[in-house]
Amino acid sequence: MNRRAPMIAGVAFAVLYATAVLLLPAVPGSDSGIARVQALLLASSVLALVVVLAFARDRLTGPPAHLFTIGSSLLAAQLCVSVWFTAGPALRPGQVTVGTARALDDLAAMWLPVATVANILVAVPILLTANEDRLPRWLGTAAAVFTVEQLIETITIIGPPGSFISPGGPMNHYLGGTLTAAFFLALGIALVLPENPPLPSDEAPAAGGPAVEESPVD
Repeated sequence: MNRRAPMIAGVAFAVLYATAVLLLPAVPGSDSGIARVQALLLASSVLALVVVLAFARDRLTGPPAHLFTIGSSLLAAQLCVSVWFTAGPALRPGQVTVGTARALDDLAAMWLPVATVANILVAVPILLTANEDRLPRWLGTAAAVFTVEQLIETITIIGPPGSFISPGGPMNHYLGGTLTAAFFLALGIALVLPENPPLPSDEAPAAGGPAVEESPVD
């Protein structure tokens, strides 16, 4: 596969996800057509995201790698489920009762607050690996910022309706959405950079070096 694939996928995810989460919800007078376009963009963003996650998983080892696998699977699944609630009610506009539509909207509003858990499970292994100098340190900084913000953003699960921290509100869409797009874009870029060389202490002795003479055994 092209070694630039994770960077290309990271850019694609950032554009698709930002458009679906940041731009389309702000369109005035949103109708069923816009909702279905948003669902298409989210579904397409999953295809780009899994490419970035697959390349990142290849750089991880040990328990962080297992944690990353769980977080990646959960994140991709949540994005796919969000499409159900985004596009499903738009299939028959005007035919869904008010109560049913409100219930579906409430369920959809909890997607981004709960997605913070999956994002944390993905970001923490990247942070740990960057601290071991197996990924760029600047990516570790980005992962730390993203982790802290996502931890704080979990409060939106119990945020009061209509507030900045309400489920599916401005914190989820504009702050969390922007950082999510930026983090996975940064991850895709970092994965195309050359890996750090091993430390001198880890290098094998040079070939053809002086051999150590063994003392004769009496």
